[in-house]
Amino acid sequence: MQSFILHLARSTEREGLVSDLMAVLPNAQVLPAVDGAALSQQERDEAYQPRLVKPHFPFDCKAGELGCFLSHRNVWKALIASDAEMIWVAEDDVAIEASDFQQMAALVAPHANTNSLIRVPIKHRERPSDVIATSGDMQLIRPKILGLTTAMYLIGRDAAQRLLDASAPFDRPVDTFLQMRWMTGVDSLAVMNSGARSAAFDVGGSTIQTKKSISQELKRVTARATYRAHVRRLSAKGVS
Repeated sequence: MQSFILHLARSTEREGLVSDLMAVLPNAQVLPAVDGAALSQQERDEAYQPRLVKPHFPFDCKAGELGCFLSHRNVWKALIASDAEMIWVAEDDVAIEASDFQQMAALVAPHANTNSLIRVPIKHRERPSDVIATSGDMQLIRPKILGLTTAMYLIGRDAAQRLLDASAPFDRPVDTFLQMRWMTGVDSLAVMNSGARSAAFDVGGSTIQTKKSISQELKRVTARATYRAHVRRLSAKGVS
């Protein structure tokens, strides 16, 4: 098994976290993340075209979100170009103990294949439609609604190809894109109580964040609630 760690070169404060991940993940190597702020207008326009797919995502993607999606697409391309059937992927702000990762890897191994996308949520907000397997407190579940963040996941090469095909171009952040299993044809399992956590605020915070006024935030809350209602409805359809 091979692993890729996505790391933005200018995020030097995360180098310690990357070193820790290198020591935990199998056959790990760093894949340079795309710096969304450095994209040309042409590169942005080729990659990102708003309001392509319904339900329309109600917000414009920020530069960091563009870079994040392009970074994950590069991981999927690297998997397709390799001889590997599956890989682990981690963003550079994830922290997990070696014992927790080993337990998790053993839990998911019997259920992983080239069609797999098995996510490792940082926040345990997802509710299962099925519990696939357990190991102590850890659970491998099929969520009713896929949660957000792409902090860590296992992906198979067939799933990666379908995601690449469905995201050229893309119209929303990568985690909201992955929620759309009814459109991508890629289902997702999730590991709950994995021991993985976000260490972003240990080293300075997220690389994707902006301050908003109260009125802007109220508008976002309303738009987000409407969008999430669409996601709940469509998630009930499952994989197309």
